[in-house]
Amino acid sequence: MDEPNIECISVSFRTAPSHIRGRLAFTEETQRKFLKKACENRISQCVIICTCNRTEVYYCGMYESAIGLLADFGGFDVRELTPLIMRFCGKNAVFHLYRVACGIDSMVIGEDEILGQTKSAYSRAKEENTAGFELNRVFLGAISCAKKIKTETALSKTSVSVATLAANEAVKFSEKPTVLLIGGSGKTGSIMLKNLISHRHVSIYVTERSHNEDLNTFRDIPQIHIIDYSHRYSVINDCSCIISATSSPHHTITAQGLSENNVNNSHRLFIDLAVPADIEKSAAEESGARLMGIDYFEQLSAENNALKQDSVEYAKKIIENCADELFKEFAFHSFLPLMREAEDKFTSVGFEKLIYKLKSDLTSSEFSALLKSLKSDLEG
Repeated sequence: MDEPNIECISVSFRTAPSHIRGRLAFTEETQRKFLKKACENRISQCVIICTCNRTEVYYCGMYESAIGLLADFGGFDVRELTPLIMRFCGKNAVFHLYRVACGIDSMVIGEDEILGQTKSAYSRAKEENTAGFELNRVFLGAISCAKKIKTETALSKTSVSVATLAANEAVKFSEKPTVLLIGGSGKTGSIMLKNLISHRHVSIYVTERSHNEDLNTFRDIPQIHIIDYSHRYSVINDCSCIISATSSPHHTITAQGLSENNVNNSHRLFIDLAVPADIEKSAAEESGARLMGIDYFEQLSAENNALKQDSVEYAKKIIENCADELFKEFAFHSFLPLMREAEDKFTSVGFEKLIYKLKSDLTSSEFSALLKSLKSDLEG
């Protein structure tokens, strides 16, 4: 079978540090602009996935156009970006997407967020009309396969998302932890809140910029105190840990802000889950505290990932089977225009000649599988 006409270029935690990934962590609005621009530049179909740990472009078209566009949007020279790119073509691009969607290519193996992010990326492409037959089938196949893996393996049974790992760090940092969470209304922040409140002895301040309906389910929980974002510095002296997980392009905590608000130097943990970074590095140094960035959790997740290797191997087998069905669908789709002509021709030459032709053209395993299938139908 011919290779699917699909490629992927990927910049991830495997190839680039967080400050580089931060320049490619585009907002939803920027992603939509990227999709529109892509289809004006020798790219017929395009889906872009952006998370804190990866930016990936799946496309049908010219590699030079895709990497050039990604470089432009990230403010890179193409020569600067090229060494940080992993490129997947044809079947390899399909297998890569399947691995990404089910979480076995993640920093934290089996994390659940990536499937939702993959669905959102595909939905945006559909809304912008940048996904045609090939990418529609590939993304629907990947999403379906990921759900199957989630159901049939233990890959996602243990919560090991970055948000969960960070919440655990926050709780164990102090005997009586008080946490300030900046960005609690976002997806990562929401997961963080749910993890934090599972520990009854934790007190939590959560910021909001205006009354946010996403926080309504948490307003009546005694251990949660929702404060205006502008008051964040006023509670830091009471907190053992500050966690920031926003999509803001600006720092949420700065050294100047700590100084102006008379934040005392003390034993304190800063956790920054944002890309680009929310917490100014010198802010932690200014307060004599410890700072954990997103890259720190790469090391923390290693033990969790080791425990999941059995499930990973089973997931890979599921991916092989699901991808094989997809490749058959592609092959059949490419043959459909010839279906009527083939039916007429092989009706006239006869079934026996067709079998001998297939015997000549196919490998022994392919021909045996064909005969086995025919025999099964005849005996059934």
